[in-house]
Amino acid sequence: MHKKLRLTVLSLSMAAICSPAWAQQAEPLVATEPEIEIIIVTARKRAETLQDIPLAVTAVNQAAIERNAISTLADIQAQVPSLTIYAARGTSSTATAYIRGVGQSDPLWGVEPGVGIYLNDVYLARPQAALLDMLDVERIEVLRGPQGTLYGRNTIGGAIKYISRRPTNDLSVRADVAGGNYQQRNVRLAASGPLLDNTLLASLALGSFARDGFGRNLQSGAEVSNKDLLTGRASLLWLVNDSLDIELAADQTRDKSAVRGAQRMMVNQFEPYFEGLPAMPVSTHRYDTDNGFQLPGRTDSRGASATINWDGGANWQLKSITAWRDGDTKGSIDFDMGPYAIADVDADYFDRQLSQELQVNYHSDNWQAVFGVYLLDSEAGGVVRNRFGLPFAALGLAPPQLIPGPIFRQFGGSSGQVDTRALAVYADGSWQLADNWRLSAGLRASREKKTADVLNQGYTDDSFSQPSGVVSSDFNNSESWTDLSPRLSLDYKASDDMLLYGSVSRGFKSGGFNVRANTVQVPRSAEAYDPETVLTYELGIKPSFDNRLQLSLALFHSEYRDIQLSIFTGIDTDDDGINDAFFGDFTNAGKGRIRGAEFEFSWTAGKALRFSGNAAYLDASYQQYLSGGVNLADERKFTDIPKLAASLNAWYVWPLTAGELTANLGFSWRDTVQPVTNQSDLLQQPAFGLWQASVMFAPADSRWRIALEGKNLADKHYRTTGYDLRDSGFPIVSAYYGDPRLITVRLSYAF
Repeated sequence: MHKKLRLTVLSLSMAAICSPAWAQQAEPLVATEPEIEIIIVTARKRAETLQDIPLAVTAVNQAAIERNAISTLADIQAQVPSLTIYAARGTSSTATAYIRGVGQSDPLWGVEPGVGIYLNDVYLARPQAALLDMLDVERIEVLRGPQGTLYGRNTIGGAIKYISRRPTNDLSVRADVAGGNYQQRNVRLAASGPLLDNTLLASLALGSFARDGFGRNLQSGAEVSNKDLLTGRASLLWLVNDSLDIELAADQTRDKSAVRGAQRMMVNQFEPYFEGLPAMPVSTHRYDTDNGFQLPGRTDSRGASATINWDGGANWQLKSITAWRDGDTKGSIDFDMGPYAIADVDADYFDRQLSQELQVNYHSDNWQAVFGVYLLDSEAGGVVRNRFGLPFAALGLAPPQLIPGPIFRQFGGSSGQVDTRALAVYADGSWQLADNWRLSAGLRASREKKTADVLNQGYTDDSFSQPSGVVSSDFNNSESWTDLSPRLSLDYKASDDMLLYGSVSRGFKSGGFNVRANTVQVPRSAEAYDPETVLTYELGIKPSFDNRLQLSLALFHSEYRDIQLSIFTGIDTDDDGINDAFFGDFTNAGKGRIRGAEFEFSWTAGKALRFSGNAAYLDASYQQYLSGGVNLADERKFTDIPKLAASLNAWYVWPLTAGELTANLGFSWRDTVQPVTNQSDLLQQPAFGLWQASVMFAPADSRWRIALEGKNLADKHYRTTGYDLRDSGFPIVSAYYGDPRLITVRLSYAF
């Protein structure tokens, strides 16, 4: 079925490309007007230009997506200041996102993301399958800082809005086929048009994204870090009358990509005790593995929504969004990256969510406001199966020279479910105090309850069918939290081309339960960890000059409290003073301070030459980091925060007799980053830069386009994340890397 669907997508796309009738209605793909393009965003639930909104917002429209060869949400990192986003460890479509240093790297159920990802207006409660591929996208909006007074879910770090194109009354088709190194073979098709003219409109988008692996498992020969993903989205829009429309939408993604390859960063002294062979050396390849444990992975995600828009007249509009989502994931990680069962884990995840949001919008000359009620009913759970093998010699129970020697094997399962019930009421309004002064204020009241059912126990063997009788956690617990989060902003329109603003806002993220809890060794792990909050002060200025140069500068200071951190903690299961296992602890670190400056610009240097870019400076430090009752604030650093980051894009358009040629060159640079909580010296990523480029040719009077795209042109080796388990007693450090050099040829057609 998987292959048939991919062939169907390919056939439909080629049919769209080869249709001569559509070519007669063609318009140029590349615009050459000398003025800066005006981008309209709906960040505050109403249409505004980027330069008129008193928030730190970045918008990446369809033209920028194509020009910069953006394939997934991970690729927008270079286009947005203070944003870090990448695939979580061992996966290809689970999202890890940070904005201004606020985020969450743990994808386990019950843990809330710090950055909200929205598919159109629907909040994605789980990070699995949230690293969305670009498919029929109108634009991506990224809001930085707390956004609780504007969105159904309290997005404490910021929000990423993936906005797809709505069905249109005019028939349109877009299709492209792409191929490149690593046997890339990507196909996308998007079609929109009327089923009943001016009454019933529909759209359909299908995408197939595949390539060979960046590396191989040298033990089994299987691919690692490949891509095998199918996704589709369909919408039906009923224009009931001039004041009422109803849109039904459905989407599905199936990701069958193999586990990601990772580099073994240190020699594992446990390995000789298994078969008497020398320990394997540090890996020399960033993707090839020697995993003795690798199970097929799979992520299925699906959802549906019904959106009702009603214009009640007298400047009032009503919007209702009812949504359902469902997901299932299978994955595995060989932590030790070697042939033996030293630390091997596989997991099954599931998640279900039902949400209802009701918005009331008001707009007049002097007052604009949004009022909302949001309800979320979700459940997420699964099972994690652990296989640990420790030499008795490493535990002090056998002579260290006994090689090979006896192995102490442990099999344990962490299973359970966390249910979340959330209710929020929010409001955000702007008042025109005078001709040039505007006051904005918002308030959010929320209540959330989580119920956790956790069973962590041992098993007799790796079939995980017979419990051993050893139970580390067995509890059912619940906790509720309430919160009141305000926002206040004042902006001044110094001229038609100059906006200045100042704001203060508070964000809140609920607490939760650690489903990896070990209540025998760590009794407190059955208790709920606390919510985290952030209070952000911001000053901004947005000037424009002659419609050719746009600037945006934001300065902010955030007080971040009760920071939720996922760390690996070593435990002594037999009370001999030696750690012989570990568990994933979840705790509140204390408080920190993050301050920074963000800069964006867009400059039309002439009709043919344009520049855009951004830069961010982030200064983050812990003020309190309690571990075992000791404040380690001076020894700990925030994860996933480069102190400096910048990018620059330049593109040039050559009008030719035969058509139009556009060349784009981009460079992004990021300062040193620490990707893990325990400050690993081996995993810290030094400063690095990435080059990307594209050349596009659009024939005259045609909708054809051919493009040559290149990413990571210098084939830079850079780590995104990893594991360092040395603190828990295991000699294991593994690193996951970003993509290598990718060269792609893309053929597109649109009308």
